[in-house]
Amino acid sequence: MVWIACLPLVVVLVTEKRPAYGFLLGYVSGAVFLAGSCYWFVGVMRHYGGLSIPVGVGALALFVALFSTFYGVFGLIEVKVARRSRGAALVLSPFLWVALELARTYLFTGFPWNLLGYAVRPAGLEQIASVTAVYGLSFLAVATSALLAWALLGPGCRVRWMALAAGVALLVIGNRLLFPPPPVSGPDVALLAQPNIPLGGSQNWVPWIDPAPLDALVERSVNAARAPEALAKNSPLIVWPEDPAPFYFNRDPVFRGAMEVMAKEAHAYVVAGTITFEGEGKSRPKNSAVILAPDGHELLQYDKIHLVPFGEYVPWWAFPGKVGKITSQVGDFVPGDGIRVAGTPEGRIGVFICYEAIFPQLVRKIAAAGAGVLVNISDDGWFGDSSAPYQHFEMARFRAIENRRFLLRSTNDGITAIVDPYGRVQEEIPRHQAGILTGRFRYLTGETFYTAHGDVFAWLSVAIALGLILVAEFGLVGDRTHTR
Repeated sequence: MVWIACLPLVVVLVTEKRPAYGFLLGYVSGAVFLAGSCYWFVGVMRHYGGLSIPVGVGALALFVALFSTFYGVFGLIEVKVARRSRGAALVLSPFLWVALELARTYLFTGFPWNLLGYAVRPAGLEQIASVTAVYGLSFLAVATSALLAWALLGPGCRVRWMALAAGVALLVIGNRLLFPPPPVSGPDVALLAQPNIPLGGSQNWVPWIDPAPLDALVERSVNAARAPEALAKNSPLIVWPEDPAPFYFNRDPVFRGAMEVMAKEAHAYVVAGTITFEGEGKSRPKNSAVILAPDGHELLQYDKIHLVPFGEYVPWWAFPGKVGKITSQVGDFVPGDGIRVAGTPEGRIGVFICYEAIFPQLVRKIAAAGAGVLVNISDDGWFGDSSAPYQHFEMARFRAIENRRFLLRSTNDGITAIVDPYGRVQEEIPRHQAGILTGRFRYLTGETFYTAHGDVFAWLSVAIALGLILVAEFGLVGDRTHTR
């Protein structure tokens, strides 16, 4: 459906003459999409923020009201350009859509959740993301709707239908030519833990209350590293997820000791989520990950840079101190101050945490810093049994394609998976199952165009969209049969 999803909106916008009504049409379309795909906001705020259902629905409505503005702007501009030239408006639509998706990535704290390109499924076409990021697939999806609209709005014009057929043929041929090679097993071993700890029972994981669950997971991880399928020339990589329990690596000798013992006994690199502190009196918490070497010493601490607004902090423009967080069970975190990767003889390890998976430009910087493998740790238990964990995983999967890196994703209750550099899921553990996922990967060193140059395509789309808008505004284009 992604190839025609925008067709109704595009058709009605380029045939509408009232800009205000165009804004309304775009705004309502965006509101329906955002409310329908992010309905899980209400559950998160009800179960973990302590809000009633009406208040949760109200918070979702505020979110929808804000971010639907981008779709409203799309409708407004399309109508204004179509009054000059319907053809120019159709040409503009995919460039303008990408420009507004880029804006959604940065403005209002940034929330590029469920960009249109994530719905593109053909494996060959998905590889375009290695050049354009996910924005290129959004472009294709809107372009097909615009091309079909062009054919429909010119009835009896055989040339238009031939152009549409040619466009479809190009997509089919492109998918075939770009189809990824057969999967190849790597020489390195990953052991990804999925403990499946309920958020409501996370306190039972705190080592000073009951160390048994912690000790049990350490034992399972070590045993998995010693299993025949984990034998390899290089040291394996054990990854533990972001967890609901408050593990303090630098303050809790029980937890730190368990991690060091696990690294030594498994002779493995270890990645684990933790809470660290900075500032005067070490009172300002950070959502972090630590990486240990096989001898147990700390290689790296990575601090989460892009925090969850109203979940881990309150933005400066939202009256912090007066407006609370939607999830009362987390602290007022401070962001990390830079990209860091851990160097090992086998290759470099780059980590990003939970929500950061939805930001192409952030993960791209980790790959550009030399990461040979991407590690994503997350706790998607906040989403409950909604579609959100699957949406989150799809977005994380694209980070592997964009940077041609293996993605090792460890989550508390799923989806834990190994994704190859072409976005194919090699191994995974279903949701709500505890286990250690063992699989193969490879440290890689090459750079994709996107890794090396960033959002060139998206910013070029911004420039072209602005140029087309200016050309139409100053009357340099116009349809003979379509007047203002």
